[in-house]
Amino acid sequence: MKDKIVVKDLNAWYGEFQALKGINLAIKENAITAILGPSGCGKSTFIRCLNRLHELRSDAKIEGEILLDGRSVFSMDPVEVRRKIGMVFQRPNPFPTMSIYDNVAIGLKLNGVRDRDTLDRIVEDSLKKAALWDEVKDKLKMPGNSLSGGQQQRLCIARAIATNPEVILFDEPTSALDPISAVKIEDLLVDLKENYTVVIVTHNIQQAGRVSDYVAFFWMGELVEFGRTAEVFENPKEELTEAYLTGRIG
Repeated sequence: MKDKIVVKDLNAWYGEFQALKGINLAIKENAITAILGPSGCGKSTFIRCLNRLHELRSDAKIEGEILLDGRSVFSMDPVEVRRKIGMVFQRPNPFPTMSIYDNVAIGLKLNGVRDRDTLDRIVEDSLKKAALWDEVKDKLKMPGNSLSGGQQQRLCIARAIATNPEVILFDEPTSALDPISAVKIEDLLVDLKENYTVVIVTHNIQQAGRVSDYVAFFWMGELVEFGRTAEVFENPKEELTEAYLTGRIG
């Protein structure tokens, strides 16, 4: 399986605080990689580094290398990086003043797409990929925030898909949702890996076991263990990993 993103000796800071310490990790193409660990261990900082969101903070600093298909993301325009590596955040964040349709189309319009037929086609396709089309096809003019929490999260996924990224990052995408909505998102993640490389941050060990192909366990800014999910869960190499997976720490 091809390496889609390769991270080499990644260090990241917020001011004097070092959030990531020497991370080396290869993320496989068309697979789901779960970033697992307790709160404050560097999970969200790690994925924010992947699409250069980390550096938007005035006190942020980053060292190391992140390669996307062999090309350094730091040699690319940040807008291009974020177009290739999309992000879905913890809490659904549809644009409240925009319709469902415009929430999905906004990225396309910002990239210069104006043809209505093209916009219609991509909006419909993105909503279908996000498993939302059948629920909203007759109310596309309604505000995006009129939907339920789970629907809003799938709308945000459709928005990310619309700009045709290669990688989609998910930061705790189900933590603010009810169990039924969370299951729908988990099922959707598994479907998405057919066309995208997926990275999901989660503190939910059971969720990582259900959806991911690979798992990386972070602890206090360091990568403790990485491997195929089944192998790490069934036979962890590190005592710290085993202690976390069995609930003795974390």
